[in-house]
Parts: sequence; C-alpha cells; structure tokens
Amino acid sequence: RTGAARKPTSWRVCHYSASQRRRMPGSSATLVPETGVQRDWEEREFAQSIQLGIKSLAQFLNEFENTTRTKLASLNSKIARLERRMTLVEATFDSVNQPPAATS
Repeated sequence: RTGAARKPTSWRVCHYSASQRRRMPGSSATLVPETGVQRDWEEREFAQSIQLGIKSLAQFLNEFENTTRTKLASLNSKIARLERRMTLVEATFDSVNQPPAATS
C-alpha cells in the first residue's frame, strides 16, 4: 500500500508544542504516536549524554590523578629532606651527649 500512513508502534504521554500534538479533552498531557525514528533519536541522545558524562568523568579523573601525583611527589621530597635533617640532628645530639673519654 503506497501512501498509507504508518501505524505507530507505541503510544506515550508527551509534552510537545501545539503543532506537534493532539490535545486530549481536560488534560494538558497529550498522546503522541512514538515512531521508530523518534525512538531512535531519543536513544541516540541518551547514548550521547552517557558518552558525554563518561568523557567528563574520565577528564576529571585524569586531572585528579595528575594533581594528586604532583602533590605526592612534593610531599615525598619534603619528607626525604626532613629525614636527612633528622639524621643530622640525631648525629649531632649523639656526639654532644657522649661522655668525655677517660684519659689514662
């Protein structure tokens, strides 16, 4: 049958502009036939929003990792410097607190 209207696959409640809907008496909600094309676009938009969310999350995690790595490297060098100072202070303290050597 050429020129025959396509039968909608399902119906759902929508809120479209007046030109896109048939109003139901006594209700602001409308029933619009959901075609395969509409569903495909909605699925693509949903998949695109998921991809964008994943991309944003990956970007945040990469930036977080880089920042954390930099801060940990800085802390590591500070701790190494403190350990060297502590070793020097301990050696100085030990040399000062040694009893004088007995002379015979």
